[in-house]
Amino acid sequence: MRYLIPIIILIAACSTKTEKKEVEEYPVLETMGYYQRFSHKLWLAGKNKNWDLADFYTHELEEVTERLIDGDVIHDDYNLSNLSEAILLPKIENLERTIRQKDEVLFLENYELMISSCNLCHNTTKHNFIKITIPNDSIGWNQEF
Repeated sequence: MRYLIPIIILIAACSTKTEKKEVEEYPVLETMGYYQRFSHKLWLAGKNKNWDLADFYTHELEEVTERLIDGDVIHDDYNLSNLSEAILLPKIENLERTIRQKDEVLFLENYELMISSCNLCHNTTKHNFIKITIPNDSIGWNQEF
């Protein structure tokens, strides 16, 4: 009996789970889905000269980008935060200014530059098989498959 109590305590100690603080991985795939969906809706709003809606989706893109930048995200050894800040954010900000001008021609040009920046980042991070496109009425997605 004298040895039974220490054994019970030892078993209890070994079986007690220690709480680990789990580090949540940044939701890169979810973020990219937001980019694609919001950029597609932005295109449709701009093409239809619904400038208020285009402004709304531009702000959504900007917010997603700021969260990515603030997240200091490293994915597959690439700093997505730095890339987004350097490549994408300036294009979104240019697009935002263009929308305030309600200039369809400038909107189309700046939208194309924003999409080019998405693809530049994909190429840089060796994800060039993901090619975002200017939406096409005949295809339901703004991506080349």
